[in-house]
Amino acid sequence: MHPDPTLPTSFSVHVAPRAEGGTQVTIFGELDGVTAPEAQEALERAVSEPGKVVIDLRACGFVDSMGIAVIAGAASRLKDDGRHLVIVGAGARMLRTFEIAGLTDGPMITIESERPGAQGA
Repeated sequence: MHPDPTLPTSFSVHVAPRAEGGTQVTIFGELDGVTAPEAQEALERAVSEPGKVVIDLRACGFVDSMGIAVIAGAASRLKDDGRHLVIVGAGARMLRTFEIAGLTDGPMITIESERPGAQGA
């Protein structure tokens, strides 16, 4: 059963340049073992571009361990380049999952509750 009926049940991911520079990856639907390869490909494209990478999860209702691994991998590659990953729009349950995975404890990832572009995202 889908965790939030107001969010999309099908998966898609969009990669686009940000007006402020960098790249935004917007995830729609659930990021899980089935959809993780598509998300990983999109994040690899984003990481290959210069500047900040922002993942917008406002339309993502669920992230499982495979999705966490994809996000952590992108954050690690950015860290190796002296950059970091910004996540926006993660709900309370998703934030708790990120905390449990240890993604909120280090400098690799910034998690913001505002929409992309707000407060310097």
